[in-house]
Amino acid sequence: MENMDASLQEKYQFIEFLLLFKGVLTRNELVIRFSIGEATASRLIANYIEKHPEQMVFMGARNGYVISESFTLHYSHSVESALQYLAYGVVSSALPVERYGHAHLKSFINLNKMLTAEITRAIVNNKWLTIKYFSTSSGETVKNIRPHSLFKAGNSWYFRAFEVPDMNESFDFPLSHAIIQKGYKTFKFSRVLEVNKSDPLLVGHGISRERDDDWNRYRHAQLIPHPKAVHPESQMLDLGVKDLGVREIIVSEALLGFTLIDLRVDCSRNADLNPSEYPLRLNNLKELFNVSSMKIAPGFSQ
Repeated sequence: MENMDASLQEKYQFIEFLLLFKGVLTRNELVIRFSIGEATASRLIANYIEKHPEQMVFMGARNGYVISESFTLHYSHSVESALQYLAYGVVSSALPVERYGHAHLKSFINLNKMLTAEITRAIVNNKWLTIKYFSTSSGETVKNIRPHSLFKAGNSWYFRAFEVPDMNESFDFPLSHAIIQKGYKTFKFSRVLEVNKSDPLLVGHGISRERDDDWNRYRHAQLIPHPKAVHPESQMLDLGVKDLGVREIIVSEALLGFTLIDLRVDCSRNADLNPSEYPLRLNNLKELFNVSSMKIAPGFSQ
């Protein structure tokens, strides 16, 4: 790569970043990211196209640009930064200042950039995919999915998607609401082995994020100090609550189990877990017993 102004290189890199991980480029996103005017953003895109004409296709003023079939990488990109940006709108950048902390633990797995980008582009553009996936229960399988969201839990990245049910089973069409809800599942990016584009499936069923009940339904989880804690007041300080009260959090049903893992909450019936490892307890277990993601919560059993 030839030498160029660092600021301009950052802007070109971001343009390519959007094409790679979102599959679309609009002037407005450049305006927001770099606090520049629309005319400046238009010139920036035009200059990038002049430099790399094979990267994108113009789809009209309303839809902007989309990634082309001949797209190639000219800049380096961080998968972690891409997922942070898409999931939470966070732009990660380290400043050259004196630091007083230790480097945080990075992901054990370097996610495959191109496989991840295929999935994130499908999320942004409402596309179907056929993936080869390795699960703990079924091993390697091929799945037809429509991904709609992503999130980070612990030290791993996940995406939420609708999986087409096994058509060898007997189903009435159109599929019932109950069958459709069973199709919405959580997948781990690191377990995706292969990704291919797919034609739209289950046309007319309205498969989308809005129809994923577990993702859109929120529940209240009540957290208290573990009853076996020697000094429960310390846990209340952690929760920002005084006088041994209850801290209530509101979480999507799809994310509840992951959140309770991250917070190290004992979800067993009789507070059986070690309070040193799980300093908090779920106070309203009975209310949340039927939430699907509770099956991965610490100590939970049906």
